[in-house]
Amino acid sequence: MKPLYSQTATELKALLDTKQTTPREVAQAHLDRVRSLEDEIHAWAYIEQEPVDAQLKKIETLEPSAHPMFGIPIGVKDIYNTFDMPTQMGSPIWKDFTPGNDARMVHYLRRAGALMLGKTVTAEFAVHYQTDTRNPHDLKRSPGTSSSGSAAAVACGMVPIALGSQTAGSIGRPASYCGVYGFKPSFGVLPRIGVLKTTDSLDTLGFFSRSVEDLRLAFEASRVKGENYEFVHRYIDAHYTDPNRKFRVAVVEHPKYSLASGHAKEAFNTWVKTLEHHNIELISTKLPDFANEIYDIHQCIYDKALAYYFKDEYAKHTLMSPIFYDIIQAGQQITTQTYTDALEQQNLLAQEFSTWFESFDIILTLGAADEAPIGLTTSDTPDSNLLWTFLGLPSVMMPVLKGENGLPIGVVAVSKKYHDLTLMDFLQLLKDQSLINDTNIKD
Repeated sequence: MKPLYSQTATELKALLDTKQTTPREVAQAHLDRVRSLEDEIHAWAYIEQEPVDAQLKKIETLEPSAHPMFGIPIGVKDIYNTFDMPTQMGSPIWKDFTPGNDARMVHYLRRAGALMLGKTVTAEFAVHYQTDTRNPHDLKRSPGTSSSGSAAAVACGMVPIALGSQTAGSIGRPASYCGVYGFKPSFGVLPRIGVLKTTDSLDTLGFFSRSVEDLRLAFEASRVKGENYEFVHRYIDAHYTDPNRKFRVAVVEHPKYSLASGHAKEAFNTWVKTLEHHNIELISTKLPDFANEIYDIHQCIYDKALAYYFKDEYAKHTLMSPIFYDIIQAGQQITTQTYTDALEQQNLLAQEFSTWFESFDIILTLGAADEAPIGLTTSDTPDSNLLWTFLGLPSVMMPVLKGENGLPIGVVAVSKKYHDLTLMDFLQLLKDQSLINDTNIKD
């Protein structure tokens, strides 16, 4: 049998459900893995034995068959509240702060039997600046921000699943750089109560994993459900899988595609050709012209919201990075009317894009410009990730390409809003046809 730390959550679940292993053995295997690699990777903001033991005492009393995440270790990005661990948000201003409650998503996952192993490193206030976490594929390279610790922890087998968040590209890009799956569901489908707020109309929660099945497992355990959520109930609760369906897939070059490396573009085009004749209809097309406008509108909304939510921290003018100060200052120059107009544009463009998307089931495009850049604070080349955040669409970064140095580059798949399980069905088809696979841990 493979070491427990190298197994996916779905594989662990099968072992736990049949009592071939125990939650305590699984937890210890992952804690040992953390201890063996953490001095190099720096993926954790907080991880201690005591809260793990306290959780295990409760988990061991549960019936595995009634708890879909029974005994599965989870890494929690350090912007989610946890009642038994600090929530420090990547900032020395909030060092050792313990909120005393759980974020709603953490609560749902605990209720499903999951074990919160610890808090993973986030960039300062989930924005840009991070200097701690290393990319497991090359310690000199960026793991991506802001969900750096979560992506790195999953990539090297410290946990099978970790929580992230995305306001621009903070799930997609770390997933691409670290060679794991990164899933950003439809905006609002995962409850944001008890999670650091940065930008009301953009903040989206999500997951990292090493397998497609794990994404669906975590999603179902932590999303909102029921008739009170009209569109969720219509498109997700009532979803069914048609094994004979043919997916209409739009293959596009996003507005920043020209900035991607030649090798990345060639690898993407080569991989797309492998999808032909697999119950997939490929249509090469162009995104609407207004997609080019989204980057500037996103920047306006982002900067203004950060300037509002972090005005008190900014006023103290201590313990904040220069890049965060620059963002706040830029946001302060944006008028309320300009911000309000940008929010209206976001709603209108999302509706227009929905109309354009009616002809397709899935969009495929290059997920990052290239391999992870050298340097922990190197600026990222613009890519497509913030488009899907801005439009509120579900997207999954798939670790399927390799760069010139053999390092990961992701491809992003996108579906219509609230069609999250259609996206999962598409990924499952790709996996069933060996067009994508579980990723191996990086030692």
